[in-house]
Amino acid sequence: MSLSERPREGRPSAYAIASEPLRASLEVAALPWKLPRALRALPRGDGHPVLTLPGYGGADGSMAVMRAALKRQGYCSHGLELGRNLDRGEDRIQSVDDALRFRRKMVGLIEQRLEQLHEQYQQPVSLVGWSLGGVYAIDVAQSMPDKVRQVITLGSPFGDPRGTTLFNVMRRISGSQVPLEGQDYAGWCAGAEWRTPSVPVTVIYSERDGIVSTSIARLQNDKAIRYRKVNASHIGFSHNTRAITLVAEVLATECAAQ
Repeated sequence: MSLSERPREGRPSAYAIASEPLRASLEVAALPWKLPRALRALPRGDGHPVLTLPGYGGADGSMAVMRAALKRQGYCSHGLELGRNLDRGEDRIQSVDDALRFRRKMVGLIEQRLEQLHEQYQQPVSLVGWSLGGVYAIDVAQSMPDKVRQVITLGSPFGDPRGTTLFNVMRRISGSQVPLEGQDYAGWCAGAEWRTPSVPVTVIYSERDGIVSTSIARLQNDKAIRYRKVNASHIGFSHNTRAITLVAEVLATECAAQ
């Protein structure tokens, strides 16, 4: 059964949802004394470019620590430089079709940014996407595989969007009156069907994610995807010491394989 045909997925546990703010605060608080020591134990990078893609509602600042850590390890890390990843005005999301249109718009803008970095460095770029940013990264890698070195995602919702805590929250915020029944969720889920084995992909997920359920945090075609599990909150993913060092580990492993 393909992802687009699967039934509605379950959401994260009540505990995971309620504890998100506290756990994220602890992850941020632990960074100053845990991260430098963890990074010192890792091999250095080869200087290739890395582009970070923030989650929904986030701007480049939300992944600044990640970029600083990767720069320290020897990579040329860059932000997206597109402002906040948020629907506004005519892009307001009130249905799955709206979400898909916004996704396609963002992917088109990211492709332009990728072109810039590829031309600047004259080599493929690694993509590190957090949450919805990881969904974009997969889309971009499938459309421009010759310009993408590898993809690493953090807590990304690849499957049915109803498997996220934010689904109903976003509906209320947007004032959506579009009935849940009859919407085409298959269009969104189709992006989870990985068809580009030439690009290495690592999916980092957390079973304690309070926003994205583990049931939708996987891509189809598991044999071609590497999965790594961490103990992280969703909103603290990009400030979680283990998640950051794992990204650095994956990048270094791929560098050594070149």
